[in-house]
This record gives sequence, C-alpha cells and structure tokens, in this order.
Amino acid sequence: MTLTERNAIAAPAEGLFIYNLDSKCFQYYKGTAWSGCLGESPTNALECSSPASNGGYAIGTPLTSANTITVDVLVNSIEAYNISTNTLNGYSFSASGVFSAIGLNTITLSGSGTPIAEQTDSFTITYTEKGDTCNINIGVTSVLSSCLAYLNAGSTTDGIYSVDPDGSGPNPAYDCYCDMTNDGGGWTLVFNHNTAGGYWTNDAEASEFNVASPGLTTNKYSILSKLDEIKSAAAYEFRIYYPTLGLRNHWSQTFDPRTSASTIRPVTGYNAINIDMTNNSWGGLELSGGSTYLDGSVNSGSWFYSIGSVNPWGGGIPSNSTAVNHVQLFIR
Repeated sequence: MTLTERNAIAAPAEGLFIYNLDSKCFQYYKGTAWSGCLGESPTNALECSSPASNGGYAIGTPLTSANTITVDVLVNSIEAYNISTNTLNGYSFSASGVFSAIGLNTITLSGSGTPIAEQTDSFTITYTEKGDTCNINIGVTSVLSSCLAYLNAGSTTDGIYSVDPDGSGPNPAYDCYCDMTNDGGGWTLVFNHNTAGGYWTNDAEASEFNVASPGLTTNKYSILSKLDEIKSAAAYEFRIYYPTLGLRNHWSQTFDPRTSASTIRPVTGYNAINIDMTNNSWGGLELSGGSTYLDGSVNSGSWFYSIGSVNPWGGGIPSNSTAVNHVQLFIR
C-alpha cells in the first residue's frame, strides 16, 4: 500500500505488517507508530507527482519571492538536502536545508533570474544527495494577466502595462494603467473622468471609451466593460478615488453594478475595507441610469459617487457630497 493508504488506517493493530509502495520496503506497526524500513537503510526520495510552480513568469520580469517550485520528498532519514533545477531561459530554482520530520516534507525551491524568451521551459529537479530527478514545465508569457499579477511578480512602479487576461485564449493583450503603490497596489484603472474633457454621451460610452489610451491624464477613459476579466476573485474589489479631495473608498461587492439598481443598501456582498466616505446613502456601486451610468447612493434615488456623469451637477461630478472635476475607479 502507499504511504497515504497506510496513514489512513484508523486503528492499526500492533504488529500489523505492510509493504510500503512509496518507500519500497516492509514496515510494521509498533503500537504507537510505524517502524522504519526493515532490512535496509531508509532512503529519502522525491515524489514526482507533486511538483508545482507558483507565481507569474513574463519576459524581462525578474523573479521574486512569489516565484517558487514546491516538491514533496518522502523522508525516512533526517539529513541535509540540496535540491535544484537546471538553468533555462535565464532563470532557475534551488533549495537547501535539513529535513524537518520523517514522512512527506514539502520543499520550496526559490526562483532567481529573469526569463528571456516566451516559451515553455522543461526543468529537471535534482535531489543532489540521492540523484533523484523529477520534471516540471513552466510557461513564460510576453505579458501577464493583470496588474495584480505584475505586482505579485515583483513590479512596483505605477504606469502603463500590457495585460492579457485570457492568456493563450483568443482575445488580444491590451494596455492598461496599473497603480502599484496605493492600498496594497495591483490596481487596474477602469474609469477616469476629468470634466476638462466634457461629460459622457450615454451609458454605452461610459462603459468603454478610449481603450487604447489608458492613463490618469486621459480625461475620458473607461474599460468598465472588462470588469469580469480583470477582477482577481469572485467579488469585485473596487477603489473609488477623488484626487482633488484626497478621499477614497476601498471595498468589495459580489453585486455586478452594471446589471441593475440595487433594491437593498448596501449592495449584495458588500464588504467595507477602507472607507473614507459614508454619507448620502453610500453602499457600494449600482446601475443608475439617467444622469450617470453608476452611482454609490444605493437604493436612494440620489446619484452621489457618480461614475459616468452624463450631466453636470453643481458644475461638476457628484462626489460624496460636493461637486468635483475628477474621479477615478480602480479594480483589483
């Protein structure tokens, strides 16, 4: 039986004798624990069904602490180890230390280097002391899927990044603005409205406009149509920011604000994270219609926290309580 099957025996009888398919040896139950291998010195071995890669890999993006390979080692003897890969495409992985316990030990190999080319790299994992080897494939892309993916891969500079949410799927990559410094970073700008560029013609324009010109200086910019492909979890994690006020609300909601007005306040699945403004019926974002595409005065009839103002209010855009000339919305 396998190690997993052996460990699943609820109450093994003392003296129970088994052949361990993982350790390739006989063992017996001593009443409180299983014996080591009988008839030969115990051997440590890589478990080649277990290797997994972590983090994103893109051309020219240096590997960080998020870029690792994990592999299990079946340990029968506590001793030092050196486990590493070959170097391919400008990067590699390695780990060294002393095993912590008898049984399966999960070892994390840290990555280093910078991928050079877009390709699939077939690494060989070598357990130096025993000569065991396993294989793992890691794909390097020309672009990552989101601003959050770039942040997790080590990018910390605000600016324009090329993203490809569906990876090898049919949709092409596109540029977007990534905020890597505020509220933990990894934010994608999905809406920017400065009244210097006028107001929105209708909801359709407010949903998608100037897609090829992302940035904080594009007076009218929207990729609200892409929320579902950009978000990193089941919920929509938003941050609305008013540059002239220096105020922001950071929250998440499972309710898709583009679908309808909410009949409850706050909206379904609302979770406050960092909230600077709560007045005028704040409760997340909902479909508004009429004077603006979306608003945050949920289930109230008002349209404060306006996203996509078709008409001016008080000479500008309704914020939490006053008219402003600039509003930004980010998603993560």
